[in-house]
Amino acid sequence: MREQQEKKFGSAEPIVLEIPSGAEYILLGRLVVSCVGQLAGFGPEDVYDLKLAVTEAATNVVRHAEVGSFQIEYRVLPGAVEVTVTDAGGGFDLGELSGKPGEHGGFGLTVIRGLVDDVVVDSTAEGTRLKMVRRSTSATATT
Repeated sequence: MREQQEKKFGSAEPIVLEIPSGAEYILLGRLVVSCVGQLAGFGPEDVYDLKLAVTEAATNVVRHAEVGSFQIEYRVLPGAVEVTVTDAGGGFDLGELSGKPGEHGGFGLTVIRGLVDDVVVDSTAEGTRLKMVRRSTSATATT
């Protein structure tokens, strides 16, 4: 069975979605991550958390990056899903984020960190890349 799963998912070939930077398009990112979670064998709670994390990440891009479009890349890994949200905006200083709500939000990354197992943020003047990994908590996930 493991060999069939490895063939099915190859070497974690990514699914890449480029979407316009508008709130009305965030649903597309949620729909794809829902399908990717199901491909990974995730249970409903894991899929829900992934959908919420992607929503938060995409919302941050729409609100703050001032770009025409951005990319969401999805990978099915053994027992996990990796999602990377990338924009070519001006970036931001991670040190300035307090995790407290303010006039420009403030909870996005804090919420994401609570929903996924690993978060890596790389933000420069050329843009921001946020990589999230959620490992399955259900027994049916692909291993």
